[in-house]
Amino acid sequence: MTRIALENNNYLNVEITGSLDLPKIIFSNSLGSDLRMWNPQVEAMKSKYCIVRYDKRGHGKSSPAQGPYSFDMLENDVIKIMDDLEIEKANFVGLSMGGMTSLGLALKHHKRFDKFICCAARADMPPPMQDGWNQRIAVVKDNDTAGVVNGSLERWYSEDFTLDPSNSDVINLSKEMITNTSKEGYIGSCEAIKKLDYLKELSTINKEILYISGEIDMGAPAMAMEEMHHLTPNSKYECISGAAHILNIECSEKVNNIILDFLN
Repeated sequence: MTRIALENNNYLNVEITGSLDLPKIIFSNSLGSDLRMWNPQVEAMKSKYCIVRYDKRGHGKSSPAQGPYSFDMLENDVIKIMDDLEIEKANFVGLSMGGMTSLGLALKHHKRFDKFICCAARADMPPPMQDGWNQRIAVVKDNDTAGVVNGSLERWYSEDFTLDPSNSDVINLSKEMITNTSKEGYIGSCEAIKKLDYLKELSTINKEILYISGEIDMGAPAMAMEEMHHLTPNSKYECISGAAHILNIECSEKVNNIILDFLN
């Protein structure tokens, strides 16, 4: 574990797997999770890549930094990790909020990256959808992050996956990640998501980027992600059949193969 210092005595928890001499992949977690959500990818990719995972600001073992956050702030956190670890260039994989972060990095810091993979993410947050985030903020203020466990799990995984007894360890880990997320981290992140507004800029992205959606994802609908693909030059698009939001866990083998094919 490595700590990356931020402002006001805050810090990010970072975990590096593999030699820094290998090509790098930085993985960015979703709202309410932590770096452990990428465990299936680490196992599949650690022989070919140096894997850099971090707990997003206010999540996991990173400090409970006071919000509100912005995507500028979250993107600069990634650049701070790279600077402190002396990583000149890397590939970047993000899901949900991490996917939104990937878009900002592709727009503002493209020279620091090779390829981007944006999973299960929107590129904007229209006003009607902002009300839903205000409701979530209210729940967490009253009940801490335990109050959003059930709703999150319903969005994260398909019913078939959730009800399969062989996935009980994954479901328990997911509950733990959500409840371990600090109130400050969850609310601060929701404030950033409410202001998400990258859709109109996607046509200016000049890096190779792959969009991956889940067929039954309610949070980042496949139709919205396919539109993002059509708006982005030199982009590719994959839709994972039967997958909900946390598709890298639900369909890990398929997603691993897609990512490795794209990076190779």
